[in-house]
Amino acid sequence: MAFDDTSRLIPGQYASQPEHALADLADDDAGRDNLIRLAGATNARLQAQEERHPQGLSRADMVFGVPYSKIINASFAYTGQGARFHAATSVRGAWYCALDLRTAIAEVAYHRIRMLAEIGRDTEADIPYRQFVADVHGQDFAWLDDRSKRTRACLDPDSYAAGQALGDQLRARAAGGVVYPAVRDPDGTNLAVLQPSLVGNVRYGELVKLTIEDGRIVQ
Repeated sequence: MAFDDTSRLIPGQYASQPEHALADLADDDAGRDNLIRLAGATNARLQAQEERHPQGLSRADMVFGVPYSKIINASFAYTGQGARFHAATSVRGAWYCALDLRTAIAEVAYHRIRMLAEIGRDTEADIPYRQFVADVHGQDFAWLDDRSKRTRACLDPDSYAAGQALGDQLRARAAGGVVYPAVRDPDGTNLAVLQPSLVGNVRYGELVKLTIEDGRIVQ
């Protein structure tokens, strides 16, 4: 299976080297180094590299020596609150991407609108996202295109429970990932890549700025 030029959108503040942001908070090099060490103490990606990740993620589960390896590794090391095919308690996250930029925008816009609603807002302008373009080549992907009861449960727009259970089952046998219809874009297709080594040829794409007005994207 091969999908080239897939699109993943990452919030602008996370798309560059974290040391750059920390440097702006320090008065001198010593202060910057102290901040970096402090951040590293709870940095999930660094914890995995140093074999102390709370979920058991290790260096063997990561990639090195390839462009944007930190960006790739971070998507697996940080499970956050969970997503469609990984739970907050899963051993690792996933590289979620879309076959085209339009679909990636629809996905991140949906979650941004929900986040704004949770804090009582419905408008935000010029929200920066960096597009990362990547080629995904691998085997043993689950294709959720059969409209079975199980597939419909995994694509539930309001619940991730079935999808997270499937994701954990696939991880347990080192499967490549999932190909599935985009829930937020009826004509789109998404990938959830479960193995870091399958994410290749990562490079910068566009800088996308989203504007949301009255709870709707108006980019």
